[in-house]
Amino acid sequence: MKLPPSQALNRPLYRNSNESAYLTDEVNTIRRLGFRIGNLGLLIAEQATSELSEVLAICPIPFSKNWLLGLMNLRGNLMPVFDLYELLKLESRHTKKTMLLILGEGKFAGAIVIDELPTHLTITDSDKLTNVPPLPAIIKPYTLSGYEKEGMVWFNFDHLSFFESLSTQLAL
Repeated sequence: MKLPPSQALNRPLYRNSNESAYLTDEVNTIRRLGFRIGNLGLLIAEQATSELSEVLAICPIPFSKNWLLGLMNLRGNLMPVFDLYELLKLESRHTKKTMLLILGEGKFAGAIVIDELPTHLTITDSDKLTNVPPLPAIIKPYTLSGYEKEGMVWFNFDHLSFFESLSTQLAL
């Protein structure tokens, strides 16, 4: 069954938790969903709820940080919308179509502007990096380990703690 693009973008991306890790020829393999912010690859936590959404009406908050685009209402829940390109001082987006990646649920949810679809990655123990490349200080505490896959470094991303730290910065 084919879905129109608007329905395909608005459906949740659920992963079956019992399929996230499996053994193949005695090599531990993990299947994860990752997204890119510029040249930074971030892996969504295994048990995290995530979904894609078109950029909906975002209500700006006067006098807030420039990386907080505002609040949006998604199915009755208000959530912050973050522009990590601005926060991390990365080059501007090069695609014409941006979308929102929503991480978490209810009051713990937040949206991040992305410019390309998330990708499924199959990671093995041999992909784990012993020395991770330097990261911007603001995101480094929330990217605890890294893997090299498909010519790019992908970091485990603790989005809950990251969103909490951003909310603390906004309160200052």
